[in-house]
Amino acid sequence: MAFELTIAEGKGRGQRFAFDAADVTIGRGSENDVVLNDPGVSRNHARIKQAGSGHQLLDNGSANGTELNGAVILKPTQLRDGDRIGVGPIIFQYENEQPEAITPLPPLEGSGEDATRITGFPQGGASAPRNEETRVSSMPVQGGPARAVTLKAGGSLVAPQTLSAWFVALPPKVRAGILGVGALLLLGIVVAWAREQKPQGIICPEVVAIDDDTADTSFGHGVVDVDCGAKAAFGFTTPAKTKVFFHYEASHVATPSELELKLNGKHLSWAPVAGSRGEAQIVPLPDELLSSDGRNVVAFAQAQKAKEWAVDKVRIEFFAITPGDLKAAQTAYELGRRKFEERRVAPRNLYDAWKNFTAARRSLEGITPRPPLYDEVAQLIKDTEKELDKECSRIIFSAQRQEKYGQDDKAQQSYREVLSHFPGEDPTGCRKKAQANIVATPSAN
Repeated sequence: MAFELTIAEGKGRGQRFAFDAADVTIGRGSENDVVLNDPGVSRNHARIKQAGSGHQLLDNGSANGTELNGAVILKPTQLRDGDRIGVGPIIFQYENEQPEAITPLPPLEGSGEDATRITGFPQGGASAPRNEETRVSSMPVQGGPARAVTLKAGGSLVAPQTLSAWFVALPPKVRAGILGVGALLLLGIVVAWAREQKPQGIICPEVVAIDDDTADTSFGHGVVDVDCGAKAAFGFTTPAKTKVFFHYEASHVATPSELELKLNGKHLSWAPVAGSRGEAQIVPLPDELLSSDGRNVVAFAQAQKAKEWAVDKVRIEFFAITPGDLKAAQTAYELGRRKFEERRVAPRNLYDAWKNFTAARRSLEGITPRPPLYDEVAQLIKDTEKELDKECSRIIFSAQRQEKYGQDDKAQQSYREVLSHFPGEDPTGCRKKAQANIVATPSAN
């Protein structure tokens, strides 16, 4: 059953889009039907699915939630005509009725047959240029065909034919002088235009949704991907009956009380002193500070504003709460130590060591008071994650260098080497990075 979404607030306000699918997805990932490229939007944020003669709105466990008429929904909710759906910076108005006639815009150059894009230059920060784009993959509803807009010159006092004849009649030196001045003026205009077109960075949202991309992005103030000034907040949804660990690395922290961590507004800890490179931090989040509705925010607040600081490698780790098992923890710990000592023997041994240490910690979580082994295991997890990160960087850098020099076959071998070092999901996301660059080999007929 078809329906329409109108952008009621945000970029592209007033545009209407028609959908004729039983399930429409909204999120930051390019695989969605409605793509909102904003750090405050989760990769797979929300869905609108057919339900009887109408539609339901569902939240896909997003960090910042999906709003319906200003309230965050907690379960699938039936939509009515005129309802306003809030996803990040965009508010859509839902209509279950379609007009009798729809005049679609022609597709944009280089896009799909029915893709419409709402684009704008990023603002704020001193980060590297990023592509910021909202794409609504649907048939846009408009009142008429698209119009081509071209730059027009101002009026002239001399008719083009008369001007041409006048220029030809000038002495050669005069003509050369006019052409030289014109070239300089044109160069100045091009340079000024290029400066205006230069992106200024991504605007830091009030709350950044933690997903796979967050670990590869730096936040803070100064030379970072996303400049957040004196505060950066990260949101996530916690499943019931789980233990939560917050991972991050902080850098450019000069004093012990310079960068404060807060969980849902309550003091959690202080970021450790660190120079231009930080150490991996794993912070257990206290159960009593976690929100009862599962939506939580960890924030970094700078005590001394306007100073350079950064946090990166931000990710969340969940453990199901289970009864403690010291014997199982000891077994996993010993196997992990053996794999760690043999990490140079086989490519996957370092990864297997990390997996066993995390399994040991999981078995120790339910034991009160915690045995001395817990602290040792926590440190070993940090050590193995640090080495995994170095190993990933080494291989990926080698592959990228080989690609740069046209050694595509060797680059593909390097990317496939990653799969042997990282046989499963890992804290660095290295396996996913490699898989994204591996070119499938055509099968022989």
